[in-house]
Parts: sequence; C-alpha cells; structure tokens
Amino acid sequence: MGALCIFIILGAAWVNHAQVLPGVSVSETGLNGSIVDIMWDEDGERALALVEDGNSQTLMIRNQNGDWQELDCNCNPNAIGGNDDIWVAGGDDGWFGVMNAGSNGIATRSINWSPGAAPDIISLDGDQSAGWMIVEHATVRTVHTWLDLNVSEGASYPISDIVLDGIKEVTGGALVIGHDTASNPSLGITSEVLIDAERNSSGAPKLTLLHRGAGASFHTIISLDDSSNCIPNCLIAIVAGGDAIYGVTSDTTAGRNVHRIAGSIGVNTITMDGQDMLWFKSDNGLSTMMIGDLEPTIVKTPDGTPTDLSDAAMAGDNVVLYSDDGSTRVTIDPTAQNSLLRSLSLLGDLILVLTFVAFAGFGGHALLRKHEVL
Repeated sequence: MGALCIFIILGAAWVNHAQVLPGVSVSETGLNGSIVDIMWDEDGERALALVEDGNSQTLMIRNQNGDWQELDCNCNPNAIGGNDDIWVAGGDDGWFGVMNAGSNGIATRSINWSPGAAPDIISLDGDQSAGWMIVEHATVRTVHTWLDLNVSEGASYPISDIVLDGIKEVTGGALVIGHDTASNPSLGITSEVLIDAERNSSGAPKLTLLHRGAGASFHTIISLDDSSNCIPNCLIAIVAGGDAIYGVTSDTTAGRNVHRIAGSIGVNTITMDGQDMLWFKSDNGLSTMMIGDLEPTIVKTPDGTPTDLSDAAMAGDNVVLYSDDGSTRVTIDPTAQNSLLRSLSLLGDLILVLTFVAFAGFGGHALLRKHEVL
C-alpha cells in the first residue's frame, strides 16, 4: 500500500506535467518599452515594431539574430501596417513610409494631400501602391484610400460621438473599429463600433455601420486570407475587444454580417495560427479556441512564463507574445502538440492509468484474500 501511495503521488506529478503546453520558450528582448503593434516577415525572423516608451513612440526593427535597434525615420510615428512582404508606417504631419519586410531602412513617400496642412496619420494598412488610412485634422478623423501617391477625399462618420480608431484591409475593402463617447462618457473609450469601408474610385470611401454595442471597445482586426471563390457567408475577418470576439462574413447579396462567436470572452490581445486556432490573453490567462468550440480552453504554460502578456502575433508559424513592458518574449510552436514527444507524453499518461488500475486491482485482490473474502 505504501508503494501504491508513492506511485499515485508520482503519477499525479506526471499528469500535471503532461498538461503543460509544449513548444513554449521565453527569452529577453532588450527592448525598453511596450510594443504597441508589430509586423513580421514571412520567416518570422525580422520585424518592424511600434514601441512606446513613456509619452513617445519609436519604430524599432529586429534582425534575424533577434537584436533590436531604433529605425531612424526623422518622424513621429503613430501606426504601422502591411503584410509579410511590405511594411508601411504613418505619423504626424502626414509622414508616410514604406519598406521591404526585413530591410534596414525605410523610404519616406511624399503623398499628395489636399491643399492645407497635412493631417496626422492615426492608422493605416496596405502596401506601397494602395491602401487605407485614418487621419486626424484638428479633432476630426476621416477615412481615406491611397493609390500610388494620390490620396482620396476623406469620409467621416456622420455620428459625431463615434471616434474612428483603427483600420484593416480585408476582402473587398476595409474594416474600421472605433468607440462611442456617448455610450458612457465617464468611462472614456467605450462601446463596440465596427464600420465597413468600401473603396470609391471617384471620391471618398463609403462607410457603413456594421455593429454598435455596449461594452469595452474593439482593439484588434484579424484579416483572413482573400479568396476569389468565396462562398456565401465566408469568414473574412475576426474582430476582438474587451467583451467578446466576433466573426465578420461576406455575402454577395447580403453584404457584410457580424456574428458573435459562441463561447467567446473579452480579450486583451489575440491572433490566429495557420490551423485557424485562436490564441488570446484574457483575465483568465492564455487560452485557445477553435471557432465552433463551446468555450475556450485555458492553456497551462511552463513555470517562469510571464502572465502579463500583450500584443499577440504570428511570427512565421509561431505564436509570439510580449510582456507588457516589452522586455520578455514568449514564443509558442502550435504544432508541438502534435509532435512525437507530445504523443509519447500522452502514451505515458495511458500507461500510467493502466498501471494504476493494475495496482488497484492486485491490491484489492490481496486485501480480499487476506480477509478470506476470496
């Protein structure tokens, strides 16, 4: 019986270890500020990051060795965007920069603004030839498109209480997130606001309200792969905020539709891996969820993994998160759960259970024989 007790204790420790997420590594970054946004190249080795240190923001680039250095742009940057081939950046006074993903320098482009002072670029997404942006002039924010060096007329949303915060290019146009100051002025940035933006070749983009709800505002738009063979109600984007996660679908007849993902919760940061698995950090910790799951699965990370994680993104095939102060990086290999070592771990759990049953059976049989029951 003593041996059985010891075996149970060791077995419990084994099972607890098997529940820890495999493929997790933690490393120091050397950054001295929190990451506001980050773009990765196709290999997940080089990156462009917008880093906040105090009241200022700077552009930082990461080389293939993992070293960060400040990118000299002679600007006051506010936003970055693009894809794994081309990165774009925008800042105060209409500053606009473009660089090849993974390069060491950024080229300033003198785009053509309307007469008058150039506005501040608040958010943008696209490439060197075309894209979308939100700009601010005085206290008014408007949505524009650009084509080569030409910027379209601006479109402002007609409800003055709605403030435009971020924009992301998606299939057939762009999505804009914002907040509604009238929903609860005492809380500042509140309310879920999602707007569809449609390109207009002859003037300002067309803006259509898709969703306006109570609660904490949206902070992330994940654009899904473009598909020319998009079937009705195909998923084109994931939108997440402090209260829930939503899916945006596109239909050739009904247009855009917004659906709350069943079982979703409010998140601080989120990304989606190549297997369409959502990885997100919430008040409950790090979790995963497939669309269609009844509820998220809380992930147990190895000891020593920071819990104050922010700015989730895909770096190549890996999920990458940073601590709030930007000093620590957490890298997760989503495929590690299907590796040989993981399979052996699960096999070990099975052997453990079978051995426990055998111990219990033999022990019970011995006790019954001792008391002459058998």
